[in-house]
Amino acid sequence: MLDFATILTVVLPVYLTMATGAAARKLRILPAEADAGLMRLAVTILTPCLILERVVGNEAVMSPLPVLIAASLGFGLVSLGIALSFFAAPLIGLRRHEGRRTFAVSCGLQNYGFVAIPIVTALFPEKGTLGVMFTFTLGVELACWTAGVGLLTGLGKAPWKLALNPPVITILGSLMLNFTGLHVYIPEVAHLTLGMMGACAVPLAVMIIGASIADIWGQEKMRWSIAVLAPVLRQLIIPLAFLAAAYYLPLETELKRILIVQGAMPSAVFSIMIARHYGGHAPTAVQCVLSTTVVSLITAPALIAWALKVVGV
Repeated sequence: MLDFATILTVVLPVYLTMATGAAARKLRILPAEADAGLMRLAVTILTPCLILERVVGNEAVMSPLPVLIAASLGFGLVSLGIALSFFAAPLIGLRRHEGRRTFAVSCGLQNYGFVAIPIVTALFPEKGTLGVMFTFTLGVELACWTAGVGLLTGLGKAPWKLALNPPVITILGSLMLNFTGLHVYIPEVAHLTLGMMGACAVPLAVMIIGASIADIWGQEKMRWSIAVLAPVLRQLIIPLAFLAAAYYLPLETELKRILIVQGAMPSAVFSIMIARHYGGHAPTAVQCVLSTTVVSLITAPALIAWALKVVGV
């Protein structure tokens, strides 16, 4: 039975790994200058290895229709979260050019990758569930670079081509191997090598996320209206859409589980980078990330436990 206490023991190590990264930064063991190179290693080599190992030959993603459904839900739910947050922002006085659009992107875009992966792996260790999550992230990536960045820059200027990054290309390539039947020709030694390298991706990236949070902690004076509304949206209201999809739609069990975990995630740290590079209001993104991350330590296991019971998966 996956109750709150059980799920907390799964979620807590992720946050402790973040804390380790933050401590490494403060102790100058992990200098800021190393972040770019290490994250590039994680994104361009280690994460693709993890994807190949979990997607290639995965029985849950052997046909196009389930993949299309998962990706469509990823795009639709993130876009919906951004829209809800955009229309809620004026409730705390946020206007255009004063953080409204950044608030929408930060609340609408959950930490769908490196924080969700270890939680999904620990709760549902069978290969199929994590493989399905990678197909869900195809839609999330597209929503990030169109609905998200497009809200900041204007849709005509949105760099949607950046959605074709190494992990996405690897997911698409892995799916093609499955769809064509070529996955059977991948030797076992390749799977073992990919598994070994892929296992390094998540702890490394989570530590860098923790170090990044340590860098921004205290840089900006906390605006308490944002610190309250962001968690309310990101971890109470928006998850209801994820839960409704898992409850009402005739989806496979693996995808229902992914929807539940994804809905419980805090704001993506990546939204800070988006704000800084595409004309957003970075302090607003920082406050959304900090507040939702802290609150999610309690809300994430509670929400996951409750939703799994409601949906029956």
